[in-house]
Amino acid sequence: MRNTIPFLIVLLVELSILRVVSLCSTYPPQVDLSIQNRTSINKSDFPNTNVRTVNLSYNLISNLSSDTFSSVIFVQNLDLSHNWITELSGDLLSPFVRLSCLHISNNRLEELPETFLENKVYLEKLDLSHNNLRSIPERFFHRNLQHLIVVDLSWNHLVTYQPWPLLLRTSVHFDLSYNKISTTSHNLSEMTFTNLHEFGYDITMNLQFNNFTQWNEFFYKDLFGVDINDTAKPIYSIPDLRNNNWTCDCNFYNRVSAMHKSFYLYSKTDYLKIKCYNPPHLRDKRVFYDVALNEFVCNLTSIDNCLVQDIPNMNTVYVDCRRRGLTTMPKSLPLPDGRKLSLNFHGNSIRSLDSVEYAEKIESLNLSNNALQFIDGNALRRMNNVIKELDLRQNSLKYLPKEINVLPFEKTHVEDNPLSCDCNMTWMADWVNLAPGYRDKSVQCTEVNGDRHLIKELTERLLNCTNDILIAVSVSLGILLVIIIIIVITVKRCPYETKVILFKIFRIHPRDKYVVDNNDHDMDNDAYISYDAKDFHVQQWTREVLVKKLEGKKPFFKLFVPERNIGVGPEAELRAEAMEKSKRIIILLSAHYSEQDWCAFESNAAESMSENKGRVLYILYDNKAVDISKHEPWQSRMNERRVLWLDDRLFWSKLRYELPLKSRVQIQNM
Repeated sequence: MRNTIPFLIVLLVELSILRVVSLCSTYPPQVDLSIQNRTSINKSDFPNTNVRTVNLSYNLISNLSSDTFSSVIFVQNLDLSHNWITELSGDLLSPFVRLSCLHISNNRLEELPETFLENKVYLEKLDLSHNNLRSIPERFFHRNLQHLIVVDLSWNHLVTYQPWPLLLRTSVHFDLSYNKISTTSHNLSEMTFTNLHEFGYDITMNLQFNNFTQWNEFFYKDLFGVDINDTAKPIYSIPDLRNNNWTCDCNFYNRVSAMHKSFYLYSKTDYLKIKCYNPPHLRDKRVFYDVALNEFVCNLTSIDNCLVQDIPNMNTVYVDCRRRGLTTMPKSLPLPDGRKLSLNFHGNSIRSLDSVEYAEKIESLNLSNNALQFIDGNALRRMNNVIKELDLRQNSLKYLPKEINVLPFEKTHVEDNPLSCDCNMTWMADWVNLAPGYRDKSVQCTEVNGDRHLIKELTERLLNCTNDILIAVSVSLGILLVIIIIIVITVKRCPYETKVILFKIFRIHPRDKYVVDNNDHDMDNDAYISYDAKDFHVQQWTREVLVKKLEGKKPFFKLFVPERNIGVGPEAELRAEAMEKSKRIIILLSAHYSEQDWCAFESNAAESMSENKGRVLYILYDNKAVDISKHEPWQSRMNERRVLWLDDRLFWSKLRYELPLKSRVQIQNM
């Protein structure tokens, strides 16, 4: 055993010497005082003042006075490794004017003097590994260290990474492995972030085997000076962050997403082989290669014991409140900027869909199997521009507000509700029938007497919602009705609606004559329909509702629908000619009408026509069209024009009132 110990000592010495040689070149003349169990060093130990290399490793030195090396100013390599040094004087290295390699590893240093490397402009290699350092002074590294190429701070107790490397104006490798770094900070008063690569500097960092767990863009881009979106940046300048216990959550998403779009992904560098530690189902998977983008999810603050997850790949916050015993929707929800909400409240006891503060952010809402009895129409209006799917199945709804039609029927589920067949529900027939053929349209409602009907077949006549009673009362109480009409007209309360009602009931048409209606011989059509043919629902409503009601019911009107009636030839000329030969131009304004070239052509042509008064008629298809009509150029165009709204109860009566009194069909049959 005694013979073994010297052998081990010699082996350690040889390994140390090999390491020193690899780290620093040895310049003669040199002083080698290593492995002598010395506890102190004096000036007298350096009789040759011209010495270039000093090796004091493997001794018991615990303290060095500031004048220890005052006589050897030309030293280039200094090895103080494997001693018991606990502190260093700030001016210990002051005599050295050409120091290029400093080796102080395997000591007991807990802190460093801020001015320790002052004026060490030729320093190339610094080894402070295997000490007890907990922090690095703010000005320890400075811009005058222009030749520094290697810094070894591994196997210390550093807990925070600060961007010391970015203070240097040189290409340098920092080894910070085997520390306890878990956070980053930026409190260097002299720090000015610049793109060092523009100056030809490439900084590499080894941060393996630390305590990093949570990724954040701040420390990666700003504190490391690396932007993966910059494709000019060399891959070896990316910090080596392997062998940390990373949590693969939504914080990784932006970085991994950018990497997938970059050629870096195919670089096969070890730096990109970072692995997940949490969550358990992703453990040991490579972050940049093995984890799908939709798996980068963060669990946010829980609300009412619900699961709340941020899913950046879908730009969505998913809220899972299934079977949580809720009686109302949460008043507020955590929502990162720009995210939409996907809400699942299936299987609770919620009684009403209220206008909550996050309504404008709801993209998907599942309220199936609750106790819903009421839906706030204002809530649906606020969801209008975002919501894509609404599930209201298995509730207690008897009525649906008309605002629900902002969402296409095929994206709405209202089955298994005790819907009542009511005159206020007849609008649902068009809503259901406009859905594509693949959508199940078997939704039913129940009358008071127990009769059940398919909602798609509801009509006012089927539900006895006609004006027969009003007509009977009008005939029997004619005098009273005449007095009421005279009073209404006299005081000019709703004069236009009064005219429409008179026309509907008595076929009296007390409007002003339009010049265009006097020309029966040159006109081929009663109305030209201008609409957005690329919008499926607008197209369906035009063909299946508007055209059928005006051409299929008395008085029969002759309509020109471009997609149906256009002939062969230059399309612009054919459309313009058809408009000139139409007594009315009906512009069906919808959300994307202005974006279609032919719609813009037709609306501009309508404005420039002769005999324009009363000829151009606007129909607002939905709430979005109402909003559009309040802005230019539509606000000016609609000034002093007749504008009808689809949701108006008198819509069809007003529309027929505005069409020619004598249709082309009537004229041709005369």
